Amino acid sequence: MIYNPNFYQLRETMLERMLIVTRQNINAESNGVIFFGDSNMELYDIDRYFPEIEVKYNCGIGGSTSESLIWIVDEAVIKYKPKVVVFMVGTNDLGNTNMRSPREIALNVRTIIDLIKKNIPHVKILIVSTLPCNEELQGEAVGKFMRSNKNILILNEEYKEIIKNTEDTIFVDAFSKLIDDDTNNIKYGYSEDGLHLTQIGYEHLTEIIKPYINKSMWNDLFIY
Repeated sequence: MIYNPNFYQLRETMLERMLIVTRQNINAESNGVIFFGDSNMELYDIDRYFPEIEVKYNCGIGGSTSESLIWIVDEAVIKYKPKVVVFMVGTNDLGNTNMRSPREIALNVRTIIDLIKKNIPHVKILIVSTLPCNEELQGEAVGKFMRSNKNILILNEEYKEIIKNTEDTIFVDAFSKLIDDDTNNIKYGYSEDGLHLTQIGYEHLTEIIKPYINKSMWNDLFIY
């Protein structure tokens, strides 16, 4: 498409992935862990990094925005009846199609949280921060004017605001641990294309979020 004023387009790969996620929920076990979000979540090898979690499902959908995940949250999360949801999204919203503001993205995430919580009242939700990018490869330099680590940082602050006073929902800060303060880009070796994580990137991400998952699985209070 040449002309497309702020309408994100579904693609074949996304539709195929949505069907996989939807069909997977038919025989899914309840009270597990759902990993939900965009391509960095879809590409997360949860069997490798979380072998200790017996019931887990990867429901990430590459190419997703916060808006498109609203459309699939019933099939990709609610029908699984999970105990814990690990949720990460945001970078595609800042691409050169949508170019949504951090506030708009956060409000979409708030809608997703509300949908999940109203249908599964005792579920625990981990909102993982939108990850830093390499701005030279995935930012203004290549025409993606909204995608900057400054805006991603603002978005993560918005996430903190929209989950205030929301029971069993916490923010997990991976951004500050994956960004290189000297270059203001994602740390060297953590991404080859400037957006998607490498093996070492996933290893570091796992170290960050695993304690939160373990704590929530054991019904402990979210106190850190």
